[in-house]
Amino acid sequence: MGKALFLFMHFRKIGRLFAIALVVLSCKTQVPKKSVGTVSDTSTQEIAITEPISIANPNEMIIEPLNAGHLEPIRVAFYNLENLFDTIDGPNDDAEYLPNSSKQWNTEKYLNKLQNMARVIDSIQPHILGVCEVENLNVLKDLKDRSSWLSLSYANIVHQESPDKRGIDVAIFYTPEWAFYGGQGVGLANESDKVTFKGELLEVPTGNPEKPTRGILHATFRRFNKEIFTVFVNHWPSRSGGELKSRPLRANAAKTLRNYLDSNPQITNWIAMGDFNDNPEDSSLRYVLGAGNPQDYAVNLAYELRKLDPTVGTGLYRGNWDMFDQIIISKPLYHLGPNAPIPSIEIYKRDWLLQSDGKYKGHPFRTFGGKNYLNGYSDHLPVTSQIYISIN
Repeated sequence: MGKALFLFMHFRKIGRLFAIALVVLSCKTQVPKKSVGTVSDTSTQEIAITEPISIANPNEMIIEPLNAGHLEPIRVAFYNLENLFDTIDGPNDDAEYLPNSSKQWNTEKYLNKLQNMARVIDSIQPHILGVCEVENLNVLKDLKDRSSWLSLSYANIVHQESPDKRGIDVAIFYTPEWAFYGGQGVGLANESDKVTFKGELLEVPTGNPEKPTRGILHATFRRFNKEIFTVFVNHWPSRSGGELKSRPLRANAAKTLRNYLDSNPQITNWIAMGDFNDNPEDSSLRYVLGAGNPQDYAVNLAYELRKLDPTVGTGLYRGNWDMFDQIIISKPLYHLGPNAPIPSIEIYKRDWLLQSDGKYKGHPFRTFGGKNYLNGYSDHLPVTSQIYISIN
């Protein structure tokens, strides 16, 4: 029975990869226009995108085999989507992103934002993708519908509503080759929705119940009845009010994650990704969480990269690159053996993700520059890494 299940999953994967490969071989492959059913705009007429969505440059879409001897490479990525809001007035504080706001956030702009985010995801092709700054589950489903990669790989979603007053959440997309089972109290979002799971949210204390922050979402993945790893998606408190004043808030987030890991020693293989709003060398990550070089409690792949070049980063502020977006892995995922490949991190920096001219040339190409609508991507660059898993 176990052998039959293995063969079924093996040929199922081949079928999916073949379908994706057919998309890649076509330089002019496009996703048909599709209306977004959850969009509502009371002040403007529904506007469809005038051009079908093209998937990423075929030269950038390289399908790598999932099997490599006894080690299996898994492409993980994290992307801050910078205010992916729909146009519907919800219970959260979303006044900035409504049709009657100063930004005039309407259906056309929302669909353009989805298209732009999908282009980035399609060019990375992650097996596990963490995201932040998403308003709700509906925008995640809309994004999946717009992404060739997420649609063709039958990606599932892990999500819970955040206590953050603006309602910006964290979430996980994953390809179903990795069977989600999660932690305590985790299950389907509802019985009729078989592709959305609730995950588990760790509450991050702020010391002020009037100003809650995002929780840390986590989910554990299995394959062939073998536990593989746990993924934690983070969006730590911002530096609003100044780095020094807000530093204790990020230290609280680091303590929350570290305390959970210390209380659950059975979790040996784990990945923490996110927008930490601190650089890899800052105290919250380096000393409170204990993430740094391979000799530390955990290995921060971004810390290793910044040791080689401290000027690199994912966001540009006042002429300096910050690397708030990071991927951290437990030591067992880093030390796989003397002949095993060593995981590393890539800042996904492409010319089309950067401002091409003007005052902010070379900055990440944003949706808005102040009050000016730019129809860009995000104020953060994505990060991606290839993690290797023993399948013995």
